[in-house]
Amino acid sequence: MNQDEQNSTYDFVFIGLGASNSLILISLIQKGLTTNKKIAVFEPDGKTNNDKTYCFWANPKDAIAVELKTIISRSFNSIQVNETSVENIEDCPYHYIRSIDLYNFTLEILNEAKIEIHRNSVEEITSENKINTLYSATEVYQSNYVFDSRPFLNLIPKNEIYLHQSFLGWHIRCVNDVFQKDTFDMMNFDIDQNDFTQFMYVIPFSSNEALVELTRFGAEKIELSYASTILNEFINKEFGEFEKLGEEIGCIPMTTFFIPSNQQEGILNTGARANLIKPSTGYGFKKMFEFAQLVSHRIESEDLKGFNKIALVSKERFKFYDKLLLMILFLWPSYGKKIFTRLFYKLPILTIFSFLDEKSSLLEEIKIFMSLPFKPFIKALFLHLKNKNMLRYVIAFIIVALYSILSFINYQIALYFNYLVLFIGLLWIGIPHGALDHLLSKNNKTSTLNFIFKYLAVIALYLALWQVAPMVSLLAFVIYSSFHFGESEIIQSNESVKTLGDSLKAFLLGFNILIFIIATHLEESLTIISFINKDSSSIFYEINVSSWYLVISVASFSYILVQSIISKKKEFIGLLLLLAIGSLVPLTLAFGLYFILQHSYNAWIHLQKGLNMKASQLHKKSAVFTFGALVLFVCIAFFVRNTSNLQAFWANFFVFIACISLPHFVLMHLFYFSNKS
Repeated sequence: MNQDEQNSTYDFVFIGLGASNSLILISLIQKGLTTNKKIAVFEPDGKTNNDKTYCFWANPKDAIAVELKTIISRSFNSIQVNETSVENIEDCPYHYIRSIDLYNFTLEILNEAKIEIHRNSVEEITSENKINTLYSATEVYQSNYVFDSRPFLNLIPKNEIYLHQSFLGWHIRCVNDVFQKDTFDMMNFDIDQNDFTQFMYVIPFSSNEALVELTRFGAEKIELSYASTILNEFINKEFGEFEKLGEEIGCIPMTTFFIPSNQQEGILNTGARANLIKPSTGYGFKKMFEFAQLVSHRIESEDLKGFNKIALVSKERFKFYDKLLLMILFLWPSYGKKIFTRLFYKLPILTIFSFLDEKSSLLEEIKIFMSLPFKPFIKALFLHLKNKNMLRYVIAFIIVALYSILSFINYQIALYFNYLVLFIGLLWIGIPHGALDHLLSKNNKTSTLNFIFKYLAVIALYLALWQVAPMVSLLAFVIYSSFHFGESEIIQSNESVKTLGDSLKAFLLGFNILIFIIATHLEESLTIISFINKDSSSIFYEINVSSWYLVISVASFSYILVQSIISKKKEFIGLLLLLAIGSLVPLTLAFGLYFILQHSYNAWIHLQKGLNMKASQLHKKSAVFTFGALVLFVCIAFFVRNTSNLQAFWANFFVFIACISLPHFVLMHLFYFSNKS
């Protein structure tokens, strides 16, 4: 390549000539959008083999069926799944395209459009000043826009599920007429599962000729020798003597990982890299066609702003369904056969097609899941919630529900249940997360006894202030605890608290959390405050705070909601849920649920990451200080045991909690500020 050629810039470059890029090119050429454009395709494979099959269901009048009519080899108006009765699908036939026909059609129109094809691969892309530079092994090219369909396996994080939909298919001709040429067998599970989810797939071409394919959903690809043995046994058993005419070998990615758009505006991910393959089934051709139509429409409209973010919209609930099924297929593959068999046995196939196209209604989806075995989905849901740190909100909901039921039956039993929940929660992480403060001290040379002395000294001084100036102490508690709670929430949403603006944001968030809890339990809160300071209650009643409780509650909740919308952080959803259900129970339980399941739980996660320790290690490190805190709890309980009123007990208990939380707040802030979390 000479210097002038090397520096020339293409309008469009397509990396790869698989189904997705082929469909985009076909759409662009048919709309005349490649005229006067300098375009290149990079594909090292000559595309001379029929290496795979493309299938989809569509109404005969749908654009995909009309525009690709010339390369559709077969269309089936009836279907059979796992030896069930044959079902008519005339309104939405199942279409079959041979990959070689798509390749030949694409190569033919590329040749007619005089589009360059380079038989080498792109190894790297860099972008500068809206120009993308592509590097092959020997050459350098430049382009304004790039369509990138390169494999993406190196992009998938280790914590995401990745399965192979691997397959081996034989094109066979049988001695006898054994196939119903208008009916295809979608999933036949009458084979050994081998600790995976495996099935046969039969597409007839005539009464004695068909593609018979063994497919596996699994963490391991299917071995060719094993697959050949199973195919041979199945074909001989079901169809008798046969002749092998050809074969297809392939693997389709199935992953829970949603690949983000390329960060460079001029590079568009395509194919599997653009999340166009449905994770739970491996079907993707129809989505690739729709994506191609969208891309060509944007180019035709000259709307190329945000080119890298062109994408089909997929509703979040369908991503969730896919994730649950992939978890089941990955962790408990033996359920796969039962799930798919029940799915196709109990529901009309067109309903399932609509569901797989992500066009079903919520009511239809409920019916679908009601037809499936509950156990694997409950297990997957449990694990999903646990992995997302959302299981705690389910626990909170159960606690609130149990308390409500018990209070209806017997208030005293409900009260004991309240205490039991608080005791278990505080012992689990409420106290231990604060009992790790000795590990957060900056000066590691300070002896443990010296640390304890300083820690207790701060507590004692603050306790003395409570005796002298309770309202000042209460105000101080509201200020630092608001900041502490808010800071923890912001850290949990993967942000930092470094600047004065960050600190103000943290304070306002924590303040509104506290205000919401107080406002939704105003009478209880004012009663406790009155025991801390006799004169305070009259002040609150004089300004008629109780008449404003609803406004204050709505305002504080709305503030948190608005912050969650502005920040686009899903982490706030759990917080809002916890606060909402907490308003249905007494103050002590409401605050306990927030403190244990939200604040302490988040801090526990931060400590695990920051200190690089497992939960068991943290519990071990905190054991002595947790015991010390329990001793102090017992002492304070003994000190106020003769308190005539329960609210008075909680008032004293609150003061004690406030005192021991002050040094903890300081150390946790330093911990967060040091970026260790």
